Amino acid sequence: MTRTWLPSDTRQRIQDLIKDSSITQAELAGIIGLSESALSRYLKGQTEMLGDGYIIKIAKYFNVSTDFILGETNIPDRKNYDIEELGLSAESAKLLYTGKIDARILNLLLENPRFPQLAALLARYQNEIVKSGIAAMNQQLSFLSSLLLDQADNNPDSAESARQAAQDISAIRTPIINADTTAIQNVFMLIVRDIKEQGETIVTDSKAASAEVMQKLRKELSKGQDSPDLRNLTAEDLTAAVMKTIAATGISEDTLQSLGSAYTKVLEEMKDLTHDE
Repeated sequence: MTRTWLPSDTRQRIQDLIKDSSITQAELAGIIGLSESALSRYLKGQTEMLGDGYIIKIAKYFNVSTDFILGETNIPDRKNYDIEELGLSAESAKLLYTGKIDARILNLLLENPRFPQLAALLARYQNEIVKSGIAAMNQQLSFLSSLLLDQADNNPDSAESARQAAQDISAIRTPIINADTTAIQNVFMLIVRDIKEQGETIVTDSKAASAEVMQKLRKELSKGQDSPDLRNLTAEDLTAAVMKTIAATGISEDTLQSLGSAYTKVLEEMKDLTHDE
């Protein structure tokens, strides 16, 4: 179960991470290159600041974002990684950066629980060891087939059955170029199906959320009246309704909060412009 982190400052956040990972202050101090006494004084509030370099090292060790360490967010997931950490080639990163690859679609593929299986199949397909193994198996089958054909030539009474067995064995030889392609295709199509079903679910949930929001909004605005006065609707009311609808798509909490603030600001600015006119 994913842990829920409560709002806290940097000192408390570091202390919580230490407890959560069962590491000691002394061990963490050694890892980030700081003396144990210096880290202890900071965590106790006896010194005011901890250098940015140490914050970055702590975040990297615990695999969380620096914003999380600083208490700017309660979501520990890192948003930025070095290319080397991700194992991406420079060309792959360039394709993503320039938008030649749709990052949204790539995320759907990578986040699908079946994708590790697909990646393993592709890696195995590419591996020369697999190709060599299939070639060796084909050689054995060819050898058995030839033995049966020899038997057919030497034993006329069983010639027909021997030739049929030889044909059956030859038929099951696997062309190296087609090794694992069926499994790869099957898994990939399952991922495509998952993505399609996920999209349909999001649309359904979004429509349901929109209808629910509008129903509640109408009820709140009407207050028992048949014709509610929409002029009483505030920017905050509209923002709350829109953000609830967007939340059904699975957008992160941080992004939702930022979007909500920006949306409220736009509505207020539009209201000011209307009044000026």
